[in-house]
Amino acid sequence: MAIRKRTRSSGEFGLSAMTDIIFMLLIFFILTSTVSPETILKVVLPKGVEDQHLPVKPIRVFLNAEGQYAVNENKDVTIETLESAIESELSKNLTAPISIHADKTVRYEQVMEMVRIANKKSRKVVLALEKE
Repeated sequence: MAIRKRTRSSGEFGLSAMTDIIFMLLIFFILTSTVSPETILKVVLPKGVEDQHLPVKPIRVFLNAEGQYAVNENKDVTIETLESAIESELSKNLTAPISIHADKTVRYEQVMEMVRIANKKSRKVVLALEKE
């Protein structure tokens, strides 16, 4: 008695294993990616010597190469409204130092004007530098 095995091969391709692998890769890349904070203004800082950590979160004043000012997340600041914008941020945090983030291509006079405004508020002024 001859018993024959009937083997049929289907022309379909099983995608369930591939979708599982793709899903696992997606989860892996989401978990391993770094979340970087959104920049307020694009500023290229000059090189510095060492990184100093301030005990209190500073009020950050930005000046980019195009001459645009920003205070913390407020981008609608001009040189005329810079002092009042700093005052409003200082009213939220009375002991905060002022950190100046000026692009390295900005004229020295513009940076010193920002330092002068910050000094009028009797706060510690810190110039932000990029680590070497």
